[in-house]
Amino acid sequence: MATAGQTCTGSFGEPVVNITFGSGVMPGPSSSTNYNYTSNGCPSDGSYTIVSSTSGCFGTWHTLTEDHTPGDNSGYMMLVNSSNTPGEFYRETINTLCPGTTYEFAAYVVNVLRAGTNGNKPNLTFIIESVTGNVLSSYTTGDIQEVTNPVWEKYGMTFKTPPGISQVVLKIINNAPGGRGNDLALDDITFRACGPSIQANVNGNLKTVYICPGQSISVAFHSEVSSGFDNPAYQWQVKKDANDWEDIPDATSASTNLYISEVTSIGHQYRLAVAEGSNINSPGCRVFSNPVPVAGIPEPTVSAGPDKITIQGKPVKLISQATGNDLSFNWSPSLYLDDPSSPEPISTPQEDITYTLTVKDSCDQMITDEVFVKVHKQIIIPNTFTPNGDGVNDLWNIPGFNSYSDGSLKVFNRYGEIVFKCEGYDKPWDGQYNGRIMSSGQYYYIIDLKNGSELLSGSVLIIR
Repeated sequence: MATAGQTCTGSFGEPVVNITFGSGVMPGPSSSTNYNYTSNGCPSDGSYTIVSSTSGCFGTWHTLTEDHTPGDNSGYMMLVNSSNTPGEFYRETINTLCPGTTYEFAAYVVNVLRAGTNGNKPNLTFIIESVTGNVLSSYTTGDIQEVTNPVWEKYGMTFKTPPGISQVVLKIINNAPGGRGNDLALDDITFRACGPSIQANVNGNLKTVYICPGQSISVAFHSEVSSGFDNPAYQWQVKKDANDWEDIPDATSASTNLYISEVTSIGHQYRLAVAEGSNINSPGCRVFSNPVPVAGIPEPTVSAGPDKITIQGKPVKLISQATGNDLSFNWSPSLYLDDPSSPEPISTPQEDITYTLTVKDSCDQMITDEVFVKVHKQIIIPNTFTPNGDGVNDLWNIPGFNSYSDGSLKVFNRYGEIVFKCEGYDKPWDGQYNGRIMSSGQYYYIIDLKNGSELLSGSVLIIR
C-alpha cells in the first residue's frame, strides 16, 4: 500500500466518516455518483457497480479477490469504468465536523487495468469545499500507473474547517478520458481529526505496568504533545478489557496520576485525547495518543515435565516448563536432588519416587505439578560362571535383571548361534543348550531392557 498527498503526520482521531461501501448484503446503488449503476460485475463506460470482488473484466482488468477494508469479510468497493467525458463523478456532503479543526481526508484507489495494456490512466482530483462553494483544500493524484499486481494507494490531504463551519462537501473529479482504460476501484473514504503528535507513557516508559491480583496502586501517566493547537485541552481515557473507551473524570491535564484498583490479566489501556479548547467535549474533534497498557499479572503456569525412567544410581534430569513473573521453584521431596530450587535439577534416585514442583511468582500466586521417576534396579552382569555341578556359581545369575519384566536376553557362541534366550529372567542360564552342556569358553550376550535405554552387550566366560 502506497500513500500520496498531504496526509496527516501527527496524531489521529477516530474516523467521523468512514465510507466502506458496505459489507454482507449487497448494498445496491450509491446516491453519491452521477454515473450509471449496473448490477453487471464488469461495468461499461460511464457506469459503476458495487462489488466485493472482480475477476478479469474485459480481459484487461486485474482480478481483485477482496476490497481494501482490513478485516472486512464480504466487504464491498466501488468499481468504476470512467466516462468518456472528464468531470465530477462523486459528491458527498459531510456533516457533524467540528469548527476550527484540522481533518485528514483519505481514500484508497487502485488502477484495475493490468500493466502492458496501454490504456488511459486514472487521474483524479479530490476537492473539499464549504457548502457555499469555497474550496478548503484540493489534491490531484496525477496519472495512476498500471502495475503488474494490483496495489491500493492511499490518497488524501488535510484541511481545516473555518470557525462556525461543521459541514463540507467532498467532490471527486475524473480528469482523464474514458474509452480504453481509466478504470478504477474506490474504497475506504475517511475523515478524521488530525492534530499534533502525542506520545504517552506510563511510569516513565512505554512498557506494560503489571499489577498483582487484588492490588491497587497509583500510576503516573505522562504525555508529550507537540505544537499544533492554539489552546489545547486534554482528557485521559480508559478502555477496560474489551469495552469502549471512556473518559476518566477529572483527568484533564497532559500528565496525571491515577489510582488503579484491581485489573484483569487482559488489562486496561489508557490514552490521552487532545482537542482545541472547548472542542474537547466533542468526540469527533479529538486526536489521540498511543495507548499505554496496565495489566494484572496472570497466574503462572507449570509443567514438571514427562515421567522419567532410570536405573538405580544413574542420574536423570527433571526438565520443567513454566511461565510467569519472577518465578521461584521448589521440588519436594528434596531427596536425591542436587538443587531443589532449580527448574532443571538432577535426581540420582535409589527407588521409585514422585516429585511435586511448586512454582511461585512475585505476587505469591502458586501452582504445582508432579513428575514420576521409575527406578529400575541396577544390573550387575557377571563375566564368569562355573556350571560344574558343585553347587557354587553353577548359574549365570544377573542380579537386578528380574525387575525388568519385559527385558530379553540372548547368548551367542563364537559362530553367532543362539545358545540361550529368554523373555524376562525368571530362570538363569545353566550353561546348557537344549540339554547339551556347552563347552568352556567365551560366549557373547545382548540384553534389551525394553525401556528405551541402550542395549547392554558383552561376553561371559564358562569355566568347567
